[in-house]
Order: sequence, then C-alpha cells, then structure tokens
Amino acid sequence: MKTYDVILPCSNGFTLCADGANLVVKRNKTTESYPIAGIQSFAIKKPGFLEGSITFTTAQASTGSINLGYGVSTTIGAEKTFFFKRDDYDTAKDLVEYVTNYGKAGAATPSAPAPAAVPAGSVVSVVDEIRGLKQLLDEGILTEEEFAAKKKQLLGI
Repeated sequence: MKTYDVILPCSNGFTLCADGANLVVKRNKTTESYPIAGIQSFAIKKPGFLEGSITFTTAQASTGSINLGYGVSTTIGAEKTFFFKRDDYDTAKDLVEYVTNYGKAGAATPSAPAPAAVPAGSVVSVVDEIRGLKQLLDEGILTEEEFAAKKKQLLGI
C-alpha cells in the first residue's frame, strides 16, 4: 500500500494526498496527479458548521482564461474545490502548508529565511503575484492570515 506524506479525506469519496512533488486526487479507482510546481494558488476555507474547503488552481489545460489585470490571469476549468469535515481541519492545514512550502529551502525558518528567497530578476513577477493575492483577499478567497503569510514568503521575510 502506498504511503503519502499527508492524506485528507474529502466529501464524495475524494481524497487529497501529498506525494513528494505531487498533489494526488484519488476517487474510487481513479487517480489524478498534479505537480505542486504547477499549482498557481492553493487556499483553505475554515470549516463553518460542518465543512471547510480547499481550492486550488493549476497551470494545466483549461477551457479558457481571464486577464485580471496587473499581469495576473486565471484559467477557467483549472480550479478544483474539495470539501472536508470540520474534524479534519488540522490535516487540511497540514496539506496547505505542505503544498505552499514545497520546494522551499529546508533550512529556512521564519526568523532566518534561506538566502536568495527572491531570485534576481523575479522582482516584477513577485510584485505581480502579491497584487494577484491581494485581489484574492479582496474577493474573500484568501483570509488575511493566508495573504500575510504568502506575502512574507514571497518577499523572503
């Protein structure tokens, strides 16, 4: 039996699994694998009365795209949302942390980021990404905490 780094059971028989460099979506006998490097956004919505949700957008093929301005665009058909039970919120947070921190320097700590956290020549894309995240915050897709954490991560703070 395959061992995954994080396993999150979701509604309708879906399971999200972190497997090295991939996010695996399992349902019954089908499995879809998404490279974490190709995930454009990954957000968690805290559970309300019963369920919370995880939504991610991939860079994989989609049915269309929309330009949001500031160099940010989104694809239609590439967004996936999965619902999880309130009792699995801690596991969902672990999955979000795994995906958002995947590929970052293992030695980095909040007080001592890895050298070159913002590679030379990527300042414009970092600014554009922060602007896009701000728009997601304004739309209620990201929480203030998620926005602040991702902004710090992008700036290497």
